[in-house]
Amino acid sequence: MREGAITASMMDSSGRYVMDGDLKSWHLLRLHNDGQVVGCARLLVHPCDVKFHRLRIAASSLAQSTTWKSHVQAAVEGELKRARRNGQTLIEPGGWVVDECVRGTCEAVYLAIAAFAWAQILGDCIGFLTATEKHGSSTILRRLGGRSLESEGQTIPRYFEPKWGCNAELLRFDTNSLDSRFAGALEAARSRLRSSPTYCAVPDRAPENVRLPLSPALQNGLWPSLACLS
Repeated sequence: MREGAITASMMDSSGRYVMDGDLKSWHLLRLHNDGQVVGCARLLVHPCDVKFHRLRIAASSLAQSTTWKSHVQAAVEGELKRARRNGQTLIEPGGWVVDECVRGTCEAVYLAIAAFAWAQILGDCIGFLTATEKHGSSTILRRLGGRSLESEGQTIPRYFEPKWGCNAELLRFDTNSLDSRFAGALEAARSRLRSSPTYCAVPDRAPENVRLPLSPALQNGLWPSLACLS
């Protein structure tokens, strides 16, 4: 809120910012040694037959613009067809935030790696990201393996996102094509995530379309929920 990404009027009575899709998403929390939350990320998992207009990326100002709407939609729908053909899960990470006390440290990168590692645990995935240029977010995600969307050989450009008051990029990633330099860090994050406490408010009420293809180690009946890393 202090950076202008959201306003006070968008927060609820308890001071929280609730986004569409939160109740259907996995949430990762990074905890400091004293138990305080110093970072978070969200992964929204979609059913295999999801349509373009149901994706968060479709709500970006670039995807709504007269000039680029058709290009963004064509690029995304091409990826959706390949994902269905290859049996891949579609996810949209977001809500990536770290506390001011750890900005400029490895914590921001660690949380991004943990989000990619969680996607790998979910299964073979492709994902779409709306990445801001603030604090080097889009640069970090590109180094991890994020790539620009393309339509008919044309790269979807950077753009200004008025909702956040900063420049942003629409990126895609594939869990099988992440940068090999981070293979060790990803393996360590996967191992840590599998032993991290996971919480869910009402697992028995989770709708079928958000039940996820998890590894046997995580099939505990815990659907969209929250994993805590300390």
